[in-house]
Amino acid sequence: MKTISSFLAADHARCDALLSLTREAVRIHDWSEATRNLSAFARTANRHLSMEEDIVFAAYEQGLGHPSEPCAMLRSEHRLIRGMAVRMADALDQADGLSFYMHADTLRILLHQHGEKEEGVLYPAIERLLAPRLSELIDAMARFVQVDPAGSAA
Repeated sequence: MKTISSFLAADHARCDALLSLTREAVRIHDWSEATRNLSAFARTANRHLSMEEDIVFAAYEQGLGHPSEPCAMLRSEHRLIRGMAVRMADALDQADGLSFYMHADTLRILLHQHGEKEEGVLYPAIERLLAPRLSELIDAMARFVQVDPAGSAA
Protein backbone atom coordinates (compact mmCIF):
# COMPACT_ATOMS: atom_id res chain seq x y z
CA MET A 1 0.00 0.00 0.00
CA LYS A 2 1.21 3.47 -0.83
CA THR A 3 1.82 5.69 2.18
CA ILE A 4 1.75 9.42 2.70
CA SER A 5 5.49 9.19 3.33
CA SER A 6 6.24 7.38 0.06
CA PHE A 7 3.92 9.63 -1.96
CA LEU A 8 5.42 12.85 -0.65
CA ALA A 9 9.02 11.58 -0.58
CA ALA A 10 8.70 10.82 -4.30
CA ASP A 11 7.52 14.39 -4.80
CA HIS A 12 10.54 15.64 -2.81
CA ALA A 13 12.77 13.66 -5.19
CA ARG A 14 11.08 15.27 -8.23
CA CYS A 15 11.73 18.72 -6.78
CA ASP A 16 15.36 17.84 -6.02
CA ALA A 17 15.88 16.58 -9.57
CA LEU A 18 14.47 19.78 -11.09
CA LEU A 19 16.66 21.88 -8.84
CA SER A 20 19.70 19.84 -9.89
CA LEU A 21 18.85 20.37 -13.56
CA THR A 22 18.59 24.10 -12.91
CA ARG A 23 21.97 24.18 -11.18
CA GLU A 24 23.57 22.30 -14.08
CA ALA A 25 22.10 24.72 -16.65
CA VAL A 26 23.47 27.66 -14.66
CA ARG A 27 26.88 25.96 -14.46
CA ILE A 28 27.10 25.95 -18.28
CA HIS A 29 25.50 29.43 -18.53
CA ASP A 30 22.41 28.17 -20.36
CA TRP A 31 20.17 30.82 -18.86
CA SER A 32 17.05 29.95 -20.87
CA GLU A 33 17.29 26.26 -19.88
CA ALA A 34 17.96 27.27 -16.28
CA THR A 35 14.89 29.50 -16.33
CA ARG A 36 12.71 26.70 -17.77
CA ASN A 37 13.99 24.23 -15.18
CA LEU A 38 13.57 26.66 -12.30
CA SER A 39 10.05 27.45 -13.46
CA ALA A 40 9.26 23.71 -13.46
CA PHE A 41 10.83 23.40 -10.00
CA ALA A 42 8.80 26.35 -8.67
CA ARG A 43 5.52 24.95 -10.08
CA THR A 44 6.24 21.46 -8.75
CA ALA A 45 7.41 22.71 -5.35
CA ASN A 46 4.48 25.10 -4.96
CA ARG A 47 2.04 22.35 -5.85
CA HIS A 48 3.73 20.04 -3.36
CA LEU A 49 3.75 22.62 -0.57
CA SER A 50 0.11 23.51 -1.20
CA MET A 51 -0.82 19.81 -1.19
CA GLU A 52 0.86 19.36 2.17
CA GLU A 53 -0.78 22.45 3.65
CA ASP A 54 -4.26 21.98 2.21
CA ILE A 55 -4.59 18.21 2.52
CA VAL A 56 -2.04 16.58 4.81
CA PHE A 57 -1.44 19.22 7.49
CA ALA A 58 -5.12 20.19 7.53
CA ALA A 59 -6.20 16.56 8.05
CA TYR A 60 -3.56 16.08 10.76
CA GLU A 61 -4.65 19.16 12.69
CA GLN A 62 -8.28 18.15 12.29
CA GLY A 63 -7.39 14.72 13.68
CA LEU A 64 -5.54 16.31 16.60
CA GLY A 65 -8.40 18.70 17.24
CA HIS A 66 -6.05 21.71 17.44
CA PRO A 67 -3.33 23.50 15.49
CA SER A 68 0.01 21.72 15.37
CA GLU A 69 3.25 23.53 16.22
CA PRO A 70 5.26 21.30 13.86
CA CYS A 71 2.83 22.08 11.03
CA ALA A 72 3.06 25.80 11.80
CA MET A 73 6.86 25.61 11.69
CA LEU A 74 6.78 23.68 8.39
CA ARG A 75 4.33 26.19 6.90
CA SER A 76 6.79 28.93 7.84
CA GLU A 77 9.55 27.00 6.07
CA HIS A 78 7.26 26.65 3.05
CA ARG A 79 7.14 30.46 2.85
CA LEU A 80 10.96 30.53 2.94
CA ILE A 81 11.16 27.91 0.17
CA ARG A 82 8.79 29.90 -2.03
CA GLY A 83 10.79 33.08 -1.36
CA MET A 84 14.07 31.38 -2.26
CA ALA A 85 12.61 30.27 -5.60
CA VAL A 86 11.70 33.90 -6.34
CA ARG A 87 15.21 35.09 -5.43
CA MET A 88 16.72 32.41 -7.66
CA ALA A 89 14.46 33.48 -10.54
CA ASP A 90 15.55 37.09 -10.04
CA ALA A 91 19.19 35.97 -10.21
CA LEU A 92 18.51 34.08 -13.45
CA ASP A 93 16.80 37.14 -14.91
CA GLN A 94 20.07 39.00 -14.32
CA ALA A 95 22.22 36.05 -15.53
CA ASP A 96 23.87 36.28 -12.11
CA GLY A 97 25.27 32.83 -11.42
CA LEU A 98 26.89 33.78 -8.12
CA SER A 99 23.66 35.11 -6.66
CA PHE A 100 21.77 32.12 -8.03
CA TYR A 101 24.17 29.66 -6.39
CA MET A 102 24.10 31.50 -3.06
CA HIS A 103 20.31 31.20 -2.97
CA ALA A 104 20.32 27.68 -4.43
CA ASP A 105 22.81 26.47 -1.81
CA THR A 106 20.71 27.97 0.97
CA LEU A 107 17.62 26.38 -0.52
CA ARG A 108 19.31 23.00 -0.83
CA ILE A 109 20.22 23.04 2.87
CA LEU A 110 16.72 24.21 3.82
CA LEU A 111 15.09 21.52 1.67
CA HIS A 112 17.29 18.81 3.18
CA GLN A 113 16.51 19.83 6.76
CA HIS A 114 12.85 20.36 5.92
CA GLY A 115 12.55 16.96 4.27
CA GLU A 116 14.22 15.25 7.24
CA LYS A 117 11.63 16.73 9.61
CA GLU A 118 8.74 15.77 7.37
CA GLU A 119 9.88 12.32 6.28
CA GLY A 120 11.52 11.34 9.57
CA VAL A 121 9.03 12.71 12.08
CA LEU A 122 5.84 14.33 10.85
CA TYR A 123 4.71 11.98 8.07
CA PRO A 124 5.01 8.88 10.31
CA ALA A 125 3.07 10.69 13.07
CA ILE A 126 0.38 11.67 10.58
CA GLU A 127 0.16 8.10 9.28
CA ARG A 128 -0.28 6.75 12.81
CA LEU A 129 -2.96 9.27 13.75
CA LEU A 130 -4.83 9.07 10.46
CA ALA A 131 -4.34 5.36 9.67
CA PRO A 132 -8.05 4.79 8.94
CA ARG A 133 -8.03 7.67 6.42
CA LEU A 134 -4.76 6.93 4.58
CA SER A 135 -6.42 5.76 1.34
CA GLU A 136 -8.69 8.79 1.30
CA LEU A 137 -5.78 11.18 1.84
CA ILE A 138 -3.57 9.52 -0.76
CA ASP A 139 -6.43 9.67 -3.27
CA ALA A 140 -6.89 13.37 -2.49
CA MET A 141 -3.18 13.98 -3.01
CA ALA A 142 -3.23 12.07 -6.31
CA ARG A 143 -6.13 14.24 -7.52
CA PHE A 144 -4.26 17.35 -6.39
CA VAL A 145 -1.20 16.32 -8.41
CA GLN A 146 -3.32 15.85 -11.53
CA VAL A 147 -4.58 19.45 -11.52
CA ASP A 148 -2.46 22.40 -10.51
CA PRO A 149 -3.95 25.40 -8.67
CA ALA A 150 -4.39 27.26 -11.99
CA GLY A 151 -6.62 24.43 -13.16
CA SER A 152 -4.38 22.98 -15.85
CA ALA A 153 -3.01 19.46 -16.00
CA ALA A 154 0.21 19.04 -14.06
